[in-house]
Amino acid sequence: MSDGYVFDTEAIISFLYNERGHERVGTLLEQVSAGDVEGYLAETNASEVYYLVARFEGTPDDEPTAASLRTADRDLRTLTRNGLTLARADWRHTGEIKADGDISLADAAAVALASERDATLLVGADDDFDSLPVDLDIERFRTDAV
Repeated sequence: MSDGYVFDTEAIISFLYNERGHERVGTLLEQVSAGDVEGYLAETNASEVYYLVARFEGTPDDEPTAASLRTADRDLRTLTRNGLTLARADWRHTGEIKADGDISLADAAAVALASERDATLLVGADDDFDSLPVDLDIERFRTDAV
C-alpha cells in the first residue's frame, strides 16, 4: 500500500455529514493532519464537494444560497488547512480513464490523481471503480450505498 491517499467526493461528503463509514475517513484525515500520510483531493472532486455542500445546506429544494456557498467554502478550507492538498490531475490522463469506461469525470480525475501520485484511492461502494484501465490500490470505506 502507498503512503498517500486520494479522497473521492463520496468519502469527503461521508465525513462532513457523518454518513456510514465516516469513521474510517476521519481516521485517515487525522493521519493527514498529523503529517503521517499525504492526502489529496482532485480539484474536480473539490468542485463536486463544493456544489454538493452548497445544495445540501441551501434551500429545502437543494438550491444554493450565499450562506450555503460560504459553508461549502469553509468546509473545503478547513480540510486544506488540516493538510489535505487540492491537486490537479493531468487532463489527458483523466480523459483516457473517462474514455475507457462508465465512470464520471470527477471519478476519472480521482483515479488519474491516485495513479499519478502512486496513492491509494479511498472510495465508497460505487461499482464504477471495479474495472479501471490503470493499476492502483483502492480502499472502500464502506461496502453498501447510502
